[in-house]
Amino acid sequence: MQTKQNFLQLLLLSLLVAGTCTTPHAISAKAPRTLCGKSTLQKNGTPTKKLKKVFKLLGAPVKTLAEANEFAQKNLLRSGERWDKQTETDLHGVMLKNKAALLKALKELGMINAIHPAHTDYTYALLMGALKERVELRIDILAELIQKGYTFETIVLLGGARELRDEEKEGLPATVTTEAQMMAYLCAQHPLLKDYATILVNAPMIQKTDGTFTRPTTDSTLVHFAQIAPHDGTCLVISNNPYIVRQTMVTRRILDQSRFCTDGAGKEADEDTADIIMLMDEFARTVYEEFKLAQAK
Repeated sequence: MQTKQNFLQLLLLSLLVAGTCTTPHAISAKAPRTLCGKSTLQKNGTPTKKLKKVFKLLGAPVKTLAEANEFAQKNLLRSGERWDKQTETDLHGVMLKNKAALLKALKELGMINAIHPAHTDYTYALLMGALKERVELRIDILAELIQKGYTFETIVLLGGARELRDEEKEGLPATVTTEAQMMAYLCAQHPLLKDYATILVNAPMIQKTDGTFTRPTTDSTLVHFAQIAPHDGTCLVISNNPYIVRQTMVTRRILDQSRFCTDGAGKEADEDTADIIMLMDEFARTVYEEFKLAQAK
């Protein structure tokens, strides 16, 4: 009965006593401890050698960050959602042929290996929304960090009103139909989190110019959090690669870093099962975030 009450509180966007899930996914002891150092992508608008290496492997040498971003947005972004089947292009063939070299280059940019938190104590653990399987993974990562002695004042579930896909509904009550509700339910089942205050962000769907709606973005969920955060504090983005670098960049762009100083951490990407087409889509999004940050300076 208590778990059910907690879940209902979350759905009403109130603070809850959260509760757990499954065996934590280990973060390698060799993982680096910060994303706060110098950018691996550019310096003063000039791509680093590490970034240039990726474009050289794609047969598209670039001289400026603007050129890199333009090529990436035109040629590397997926169509539709991540789970949609992609139309094959000649560049996809290049990616598949050079997969091993591209994985190595992405690793040098911090998009493959695990990342440890830079500090041991944070005010907010920011748990990014995603498909159910990835949310479960991120809950496990957070639980493992807590078991290792990292401390958090409040857990923030950055979810939204996206309707769940059929495969995500397995193991969930029929009343759980959206991403935010799913995150609330999964967190409420985790006994290790029961002593933590939790804030649920339930960002609404976004209406496009043609009148149709699309799912909330990382940006929009963070904007909602900034509006309801009870006080300033340090933040740790809980994610998994290849998403850690970009999601940390987005968080730093959206949240005032004088109020919500942000680090990122999470589990490594599985190189053996990695889809290079999807990895390069995430790479394009990361380049875009770096380009926006560079323009803002």
